[in-house]
Amino acid sequence: MLPVFLFVLSGAAVWGVTNVLQRYFFRDRHVEIEVMVVATMLGASSFALLSQLVWFGMPQVSPAFWQFFAITAVLNVAFVVWENKSLQLEEASIVAPILGTTPIFVVMTSWLILKEFPTAWGLVGILITVFGVYILALKRSDIGATWSFVKPWARLAQSKGARYALLVSVLGSLALNFDKLVVLNSNPMLRSFAVFFAVAVVVWGWSYTTGRWQKLDKRLFLPLFGVGTLIGLSDILMGWGFLFAFGIVPYVASLRRFQLVVTTFLAGIFLREGDWGFRLAASAIIIVGLAFLAF
Repeated sequence: MLPVFLFVLSGAAVWGVTNVLQRYFFRDRHVEIEVMVVATMLGASSFALLSQLVWFGMPQVSPAFWQFFAITAVLNVAFVVWENKSLQLEEASIVAPILGTTPIFVVMTSWLILKEFPTAWGLVGILITVFGVYILALKRSDIGATWSFVKPWARLAQSKGARYALLVSVLGSLALNFDKLVVLNSNPMLRSFAVFFAVAVVVWGWSYTTGRWQKLDKRLFLPLFGVGTLIGLSDILMGWGFLFAFGIVPYVASLRRFQLVVTTFLAGIFLREGDWGFRLAASAIIIVGLAFLAF
């Protein structure tokens, strides 16, 4: 169990750092979404490929690798596109809580696809973690009324953005299972390279054929590429968690939420984001939930 925690938590911590860097580039440098996605995904895939060549040499995969990769590549592309679409159509205070419920969907999809199911204590930990994530995603001004907790779900009937968010949450829960199957039939480096490169190519291809890419400001492409290398490192570390006997997908999915704790802490310090105390309190709930996964 300890290796799962160490690999996934360290990867989630690096992910938290990249979240803050990406927020900075979006908020303060006004980077376009396509430039962000293509640059970071190319950086991540390049780091993963270099790691693969250094540690394992030329890739060696089983015949089953390609079918699982094709599935997770499609799911990850759809995940990236529809997540951005949901944020374009709906407020983050509606989208984020819905996305935060992904680990609950993972419990169901992992049982259906991989026949994996957490222990009783593990299930409690997952539910506590999701509750902490949900609270963290809500605005502090919304806390205090019962309506605020159900508002994101009530918006499903009226908001296409909210429905996209729910779809993204389900897609994410499916993708994690096929991510594990890809890792088991290759290794974390090769999975990261293949998936990130596929996302970069698809998003660039769409942007280029629509004529948007030619008009975008790409002066920050190289710094964003550097951020992508950290994303690659983060994903590889978390991917190693799949290779341990106790690293079932529901646990790995929940441990990945630790990135929100790191994001909250660093964003409060470096980006001066408000409600820091409230966010840290919600982060403490997440940490309690993660602790239950050890039982």
